[in-house]
Amino acid sequence: MATKILFVGHDANRAGAQLVLLHWLKAEAAKGRQTYLLLEKGGDLLSQYERYARVWVWRKGPSNMEKIYKKIPFLKREERMDREPNRPEIANMLRDFRTEKFNLILGNTVASLALLQELQGLRVPFGTYVHELSFSLSMYASEKDMAFLATKVSKVFGVSEQVTRLLAQKFQVPSERLFVLPPIAELSKTKGTKTGTIKEQLGIPERAQVVLGCGMAEWRKGTDIFIRVARQVIRQMPDVHFVWLGVGDNVFSAELEAEKEGWDESGRLHLVSNKMDSKPYFEAMDVFFLSSREDPFPLVMLEAAFQAKPIVGFKGSGGVNDFLKEFPDLLVGYLEEDEAKQCLMNWLKKDAEVLNTLGDKLKNFAMNYSSDHFMARWKEMDI
Repeated sequence: MATKILFVGHDANRAGAQLVLLHWLKAEAAKGRQTYLLLEKGGDLLSQYERYARVWVWRKGPSNMEKIYKKIPFLKREERMDREPNRPEIANMLRDFRTEKFNLILGNTVASLALLQELQGLRVPFGTYVHELSFSLSMYASEKDMAFLATKVSKVFGVSEQVTRLLAQKFQVPSERLFVLPPIAELSKTKGTKTGTIKEQLGIPERAQVVLGCGMAEWRKGTDIFIRVARQVIRQMPDVHFVWLGVGDNVFSAELEAEKEGWDESGRLHLVSNKMDSKPYFEAMDVFFLSSREDPFPLVMLEAAFQAKPIVGFKGSGGVNDFLKEFPDLLVGYLEEDEAKQCLMNWLKKDAEVLNTLGDKLKNFAMNYSSDHFMARWKEMDI
């Protein structure tokens, strides 16, 4: 197994793949190993990454002169949040990397492939951990990037079986270079800081049932599907409330708000902005609806399972197939909204004994994605 890895991430924003990388670095550090990370640019998680790794950032923030110009009133200028490193800065980083003598350079997501190509002169084997399916691959990787993945990357790890199939079939990544590596998750056993108050805050009666969806509101996450299914369920079960956690300041979220206003006179649908502490929402729910069109391996699914609550998801949408293959009664046809409606209603009507039995199985299954299990899987790969 490689004894010294340079991890490479595309940014430090708070999103699924970046959190997986953070958990991985934390698990390595917990075993007393020094870790190393090169980021293309920073983000909210940067300070947390720096707790567990030596970090380099490729794209720099504004220069001192640019900061001065920014303070001059009425001066016309182009806003530049970051910049490419200059030659001396690149030389310094490459000198650091050569000094460290890495055995493997491991990119986290296909968005890191462009930066990996800048490091080819180091003559160190490359690996890539792929967290994307078709739509995201088309957005975050060029044809050149994917050709580099197929021909120059020695080890390609897909976060789910559907990811590795796609890489083999569409991008001709050789099967002998492909490995399935399910993600690492941190599943906290402590209570959320606002447990017991979420229903009160949202105006939901204490005895009302709650269906939760979670993620950045966007086409890929199927937030519009969530709302359409919510409308159908509420028509037949008017005491059920639906909560989507993750709307933002964007056009898609505004469209969802407008659609809600058109039919939700009774206030049964709740669109909530993203929260630093999401756990109370998971603790308050009765069923989790994973409405994603495309989700390689959603960590929110594991969080829901750890709460021992049913999860309803679409076959063929990504990692939900891997996780729920032992629970076929929780999967419905791809984007079959009527099936999803019926499945949600069925689970909302189940008695406590059935729900408890299912919940215990889901919670135990979720523990297979703990840091200990992940690190054991990684060790078995003998990279």
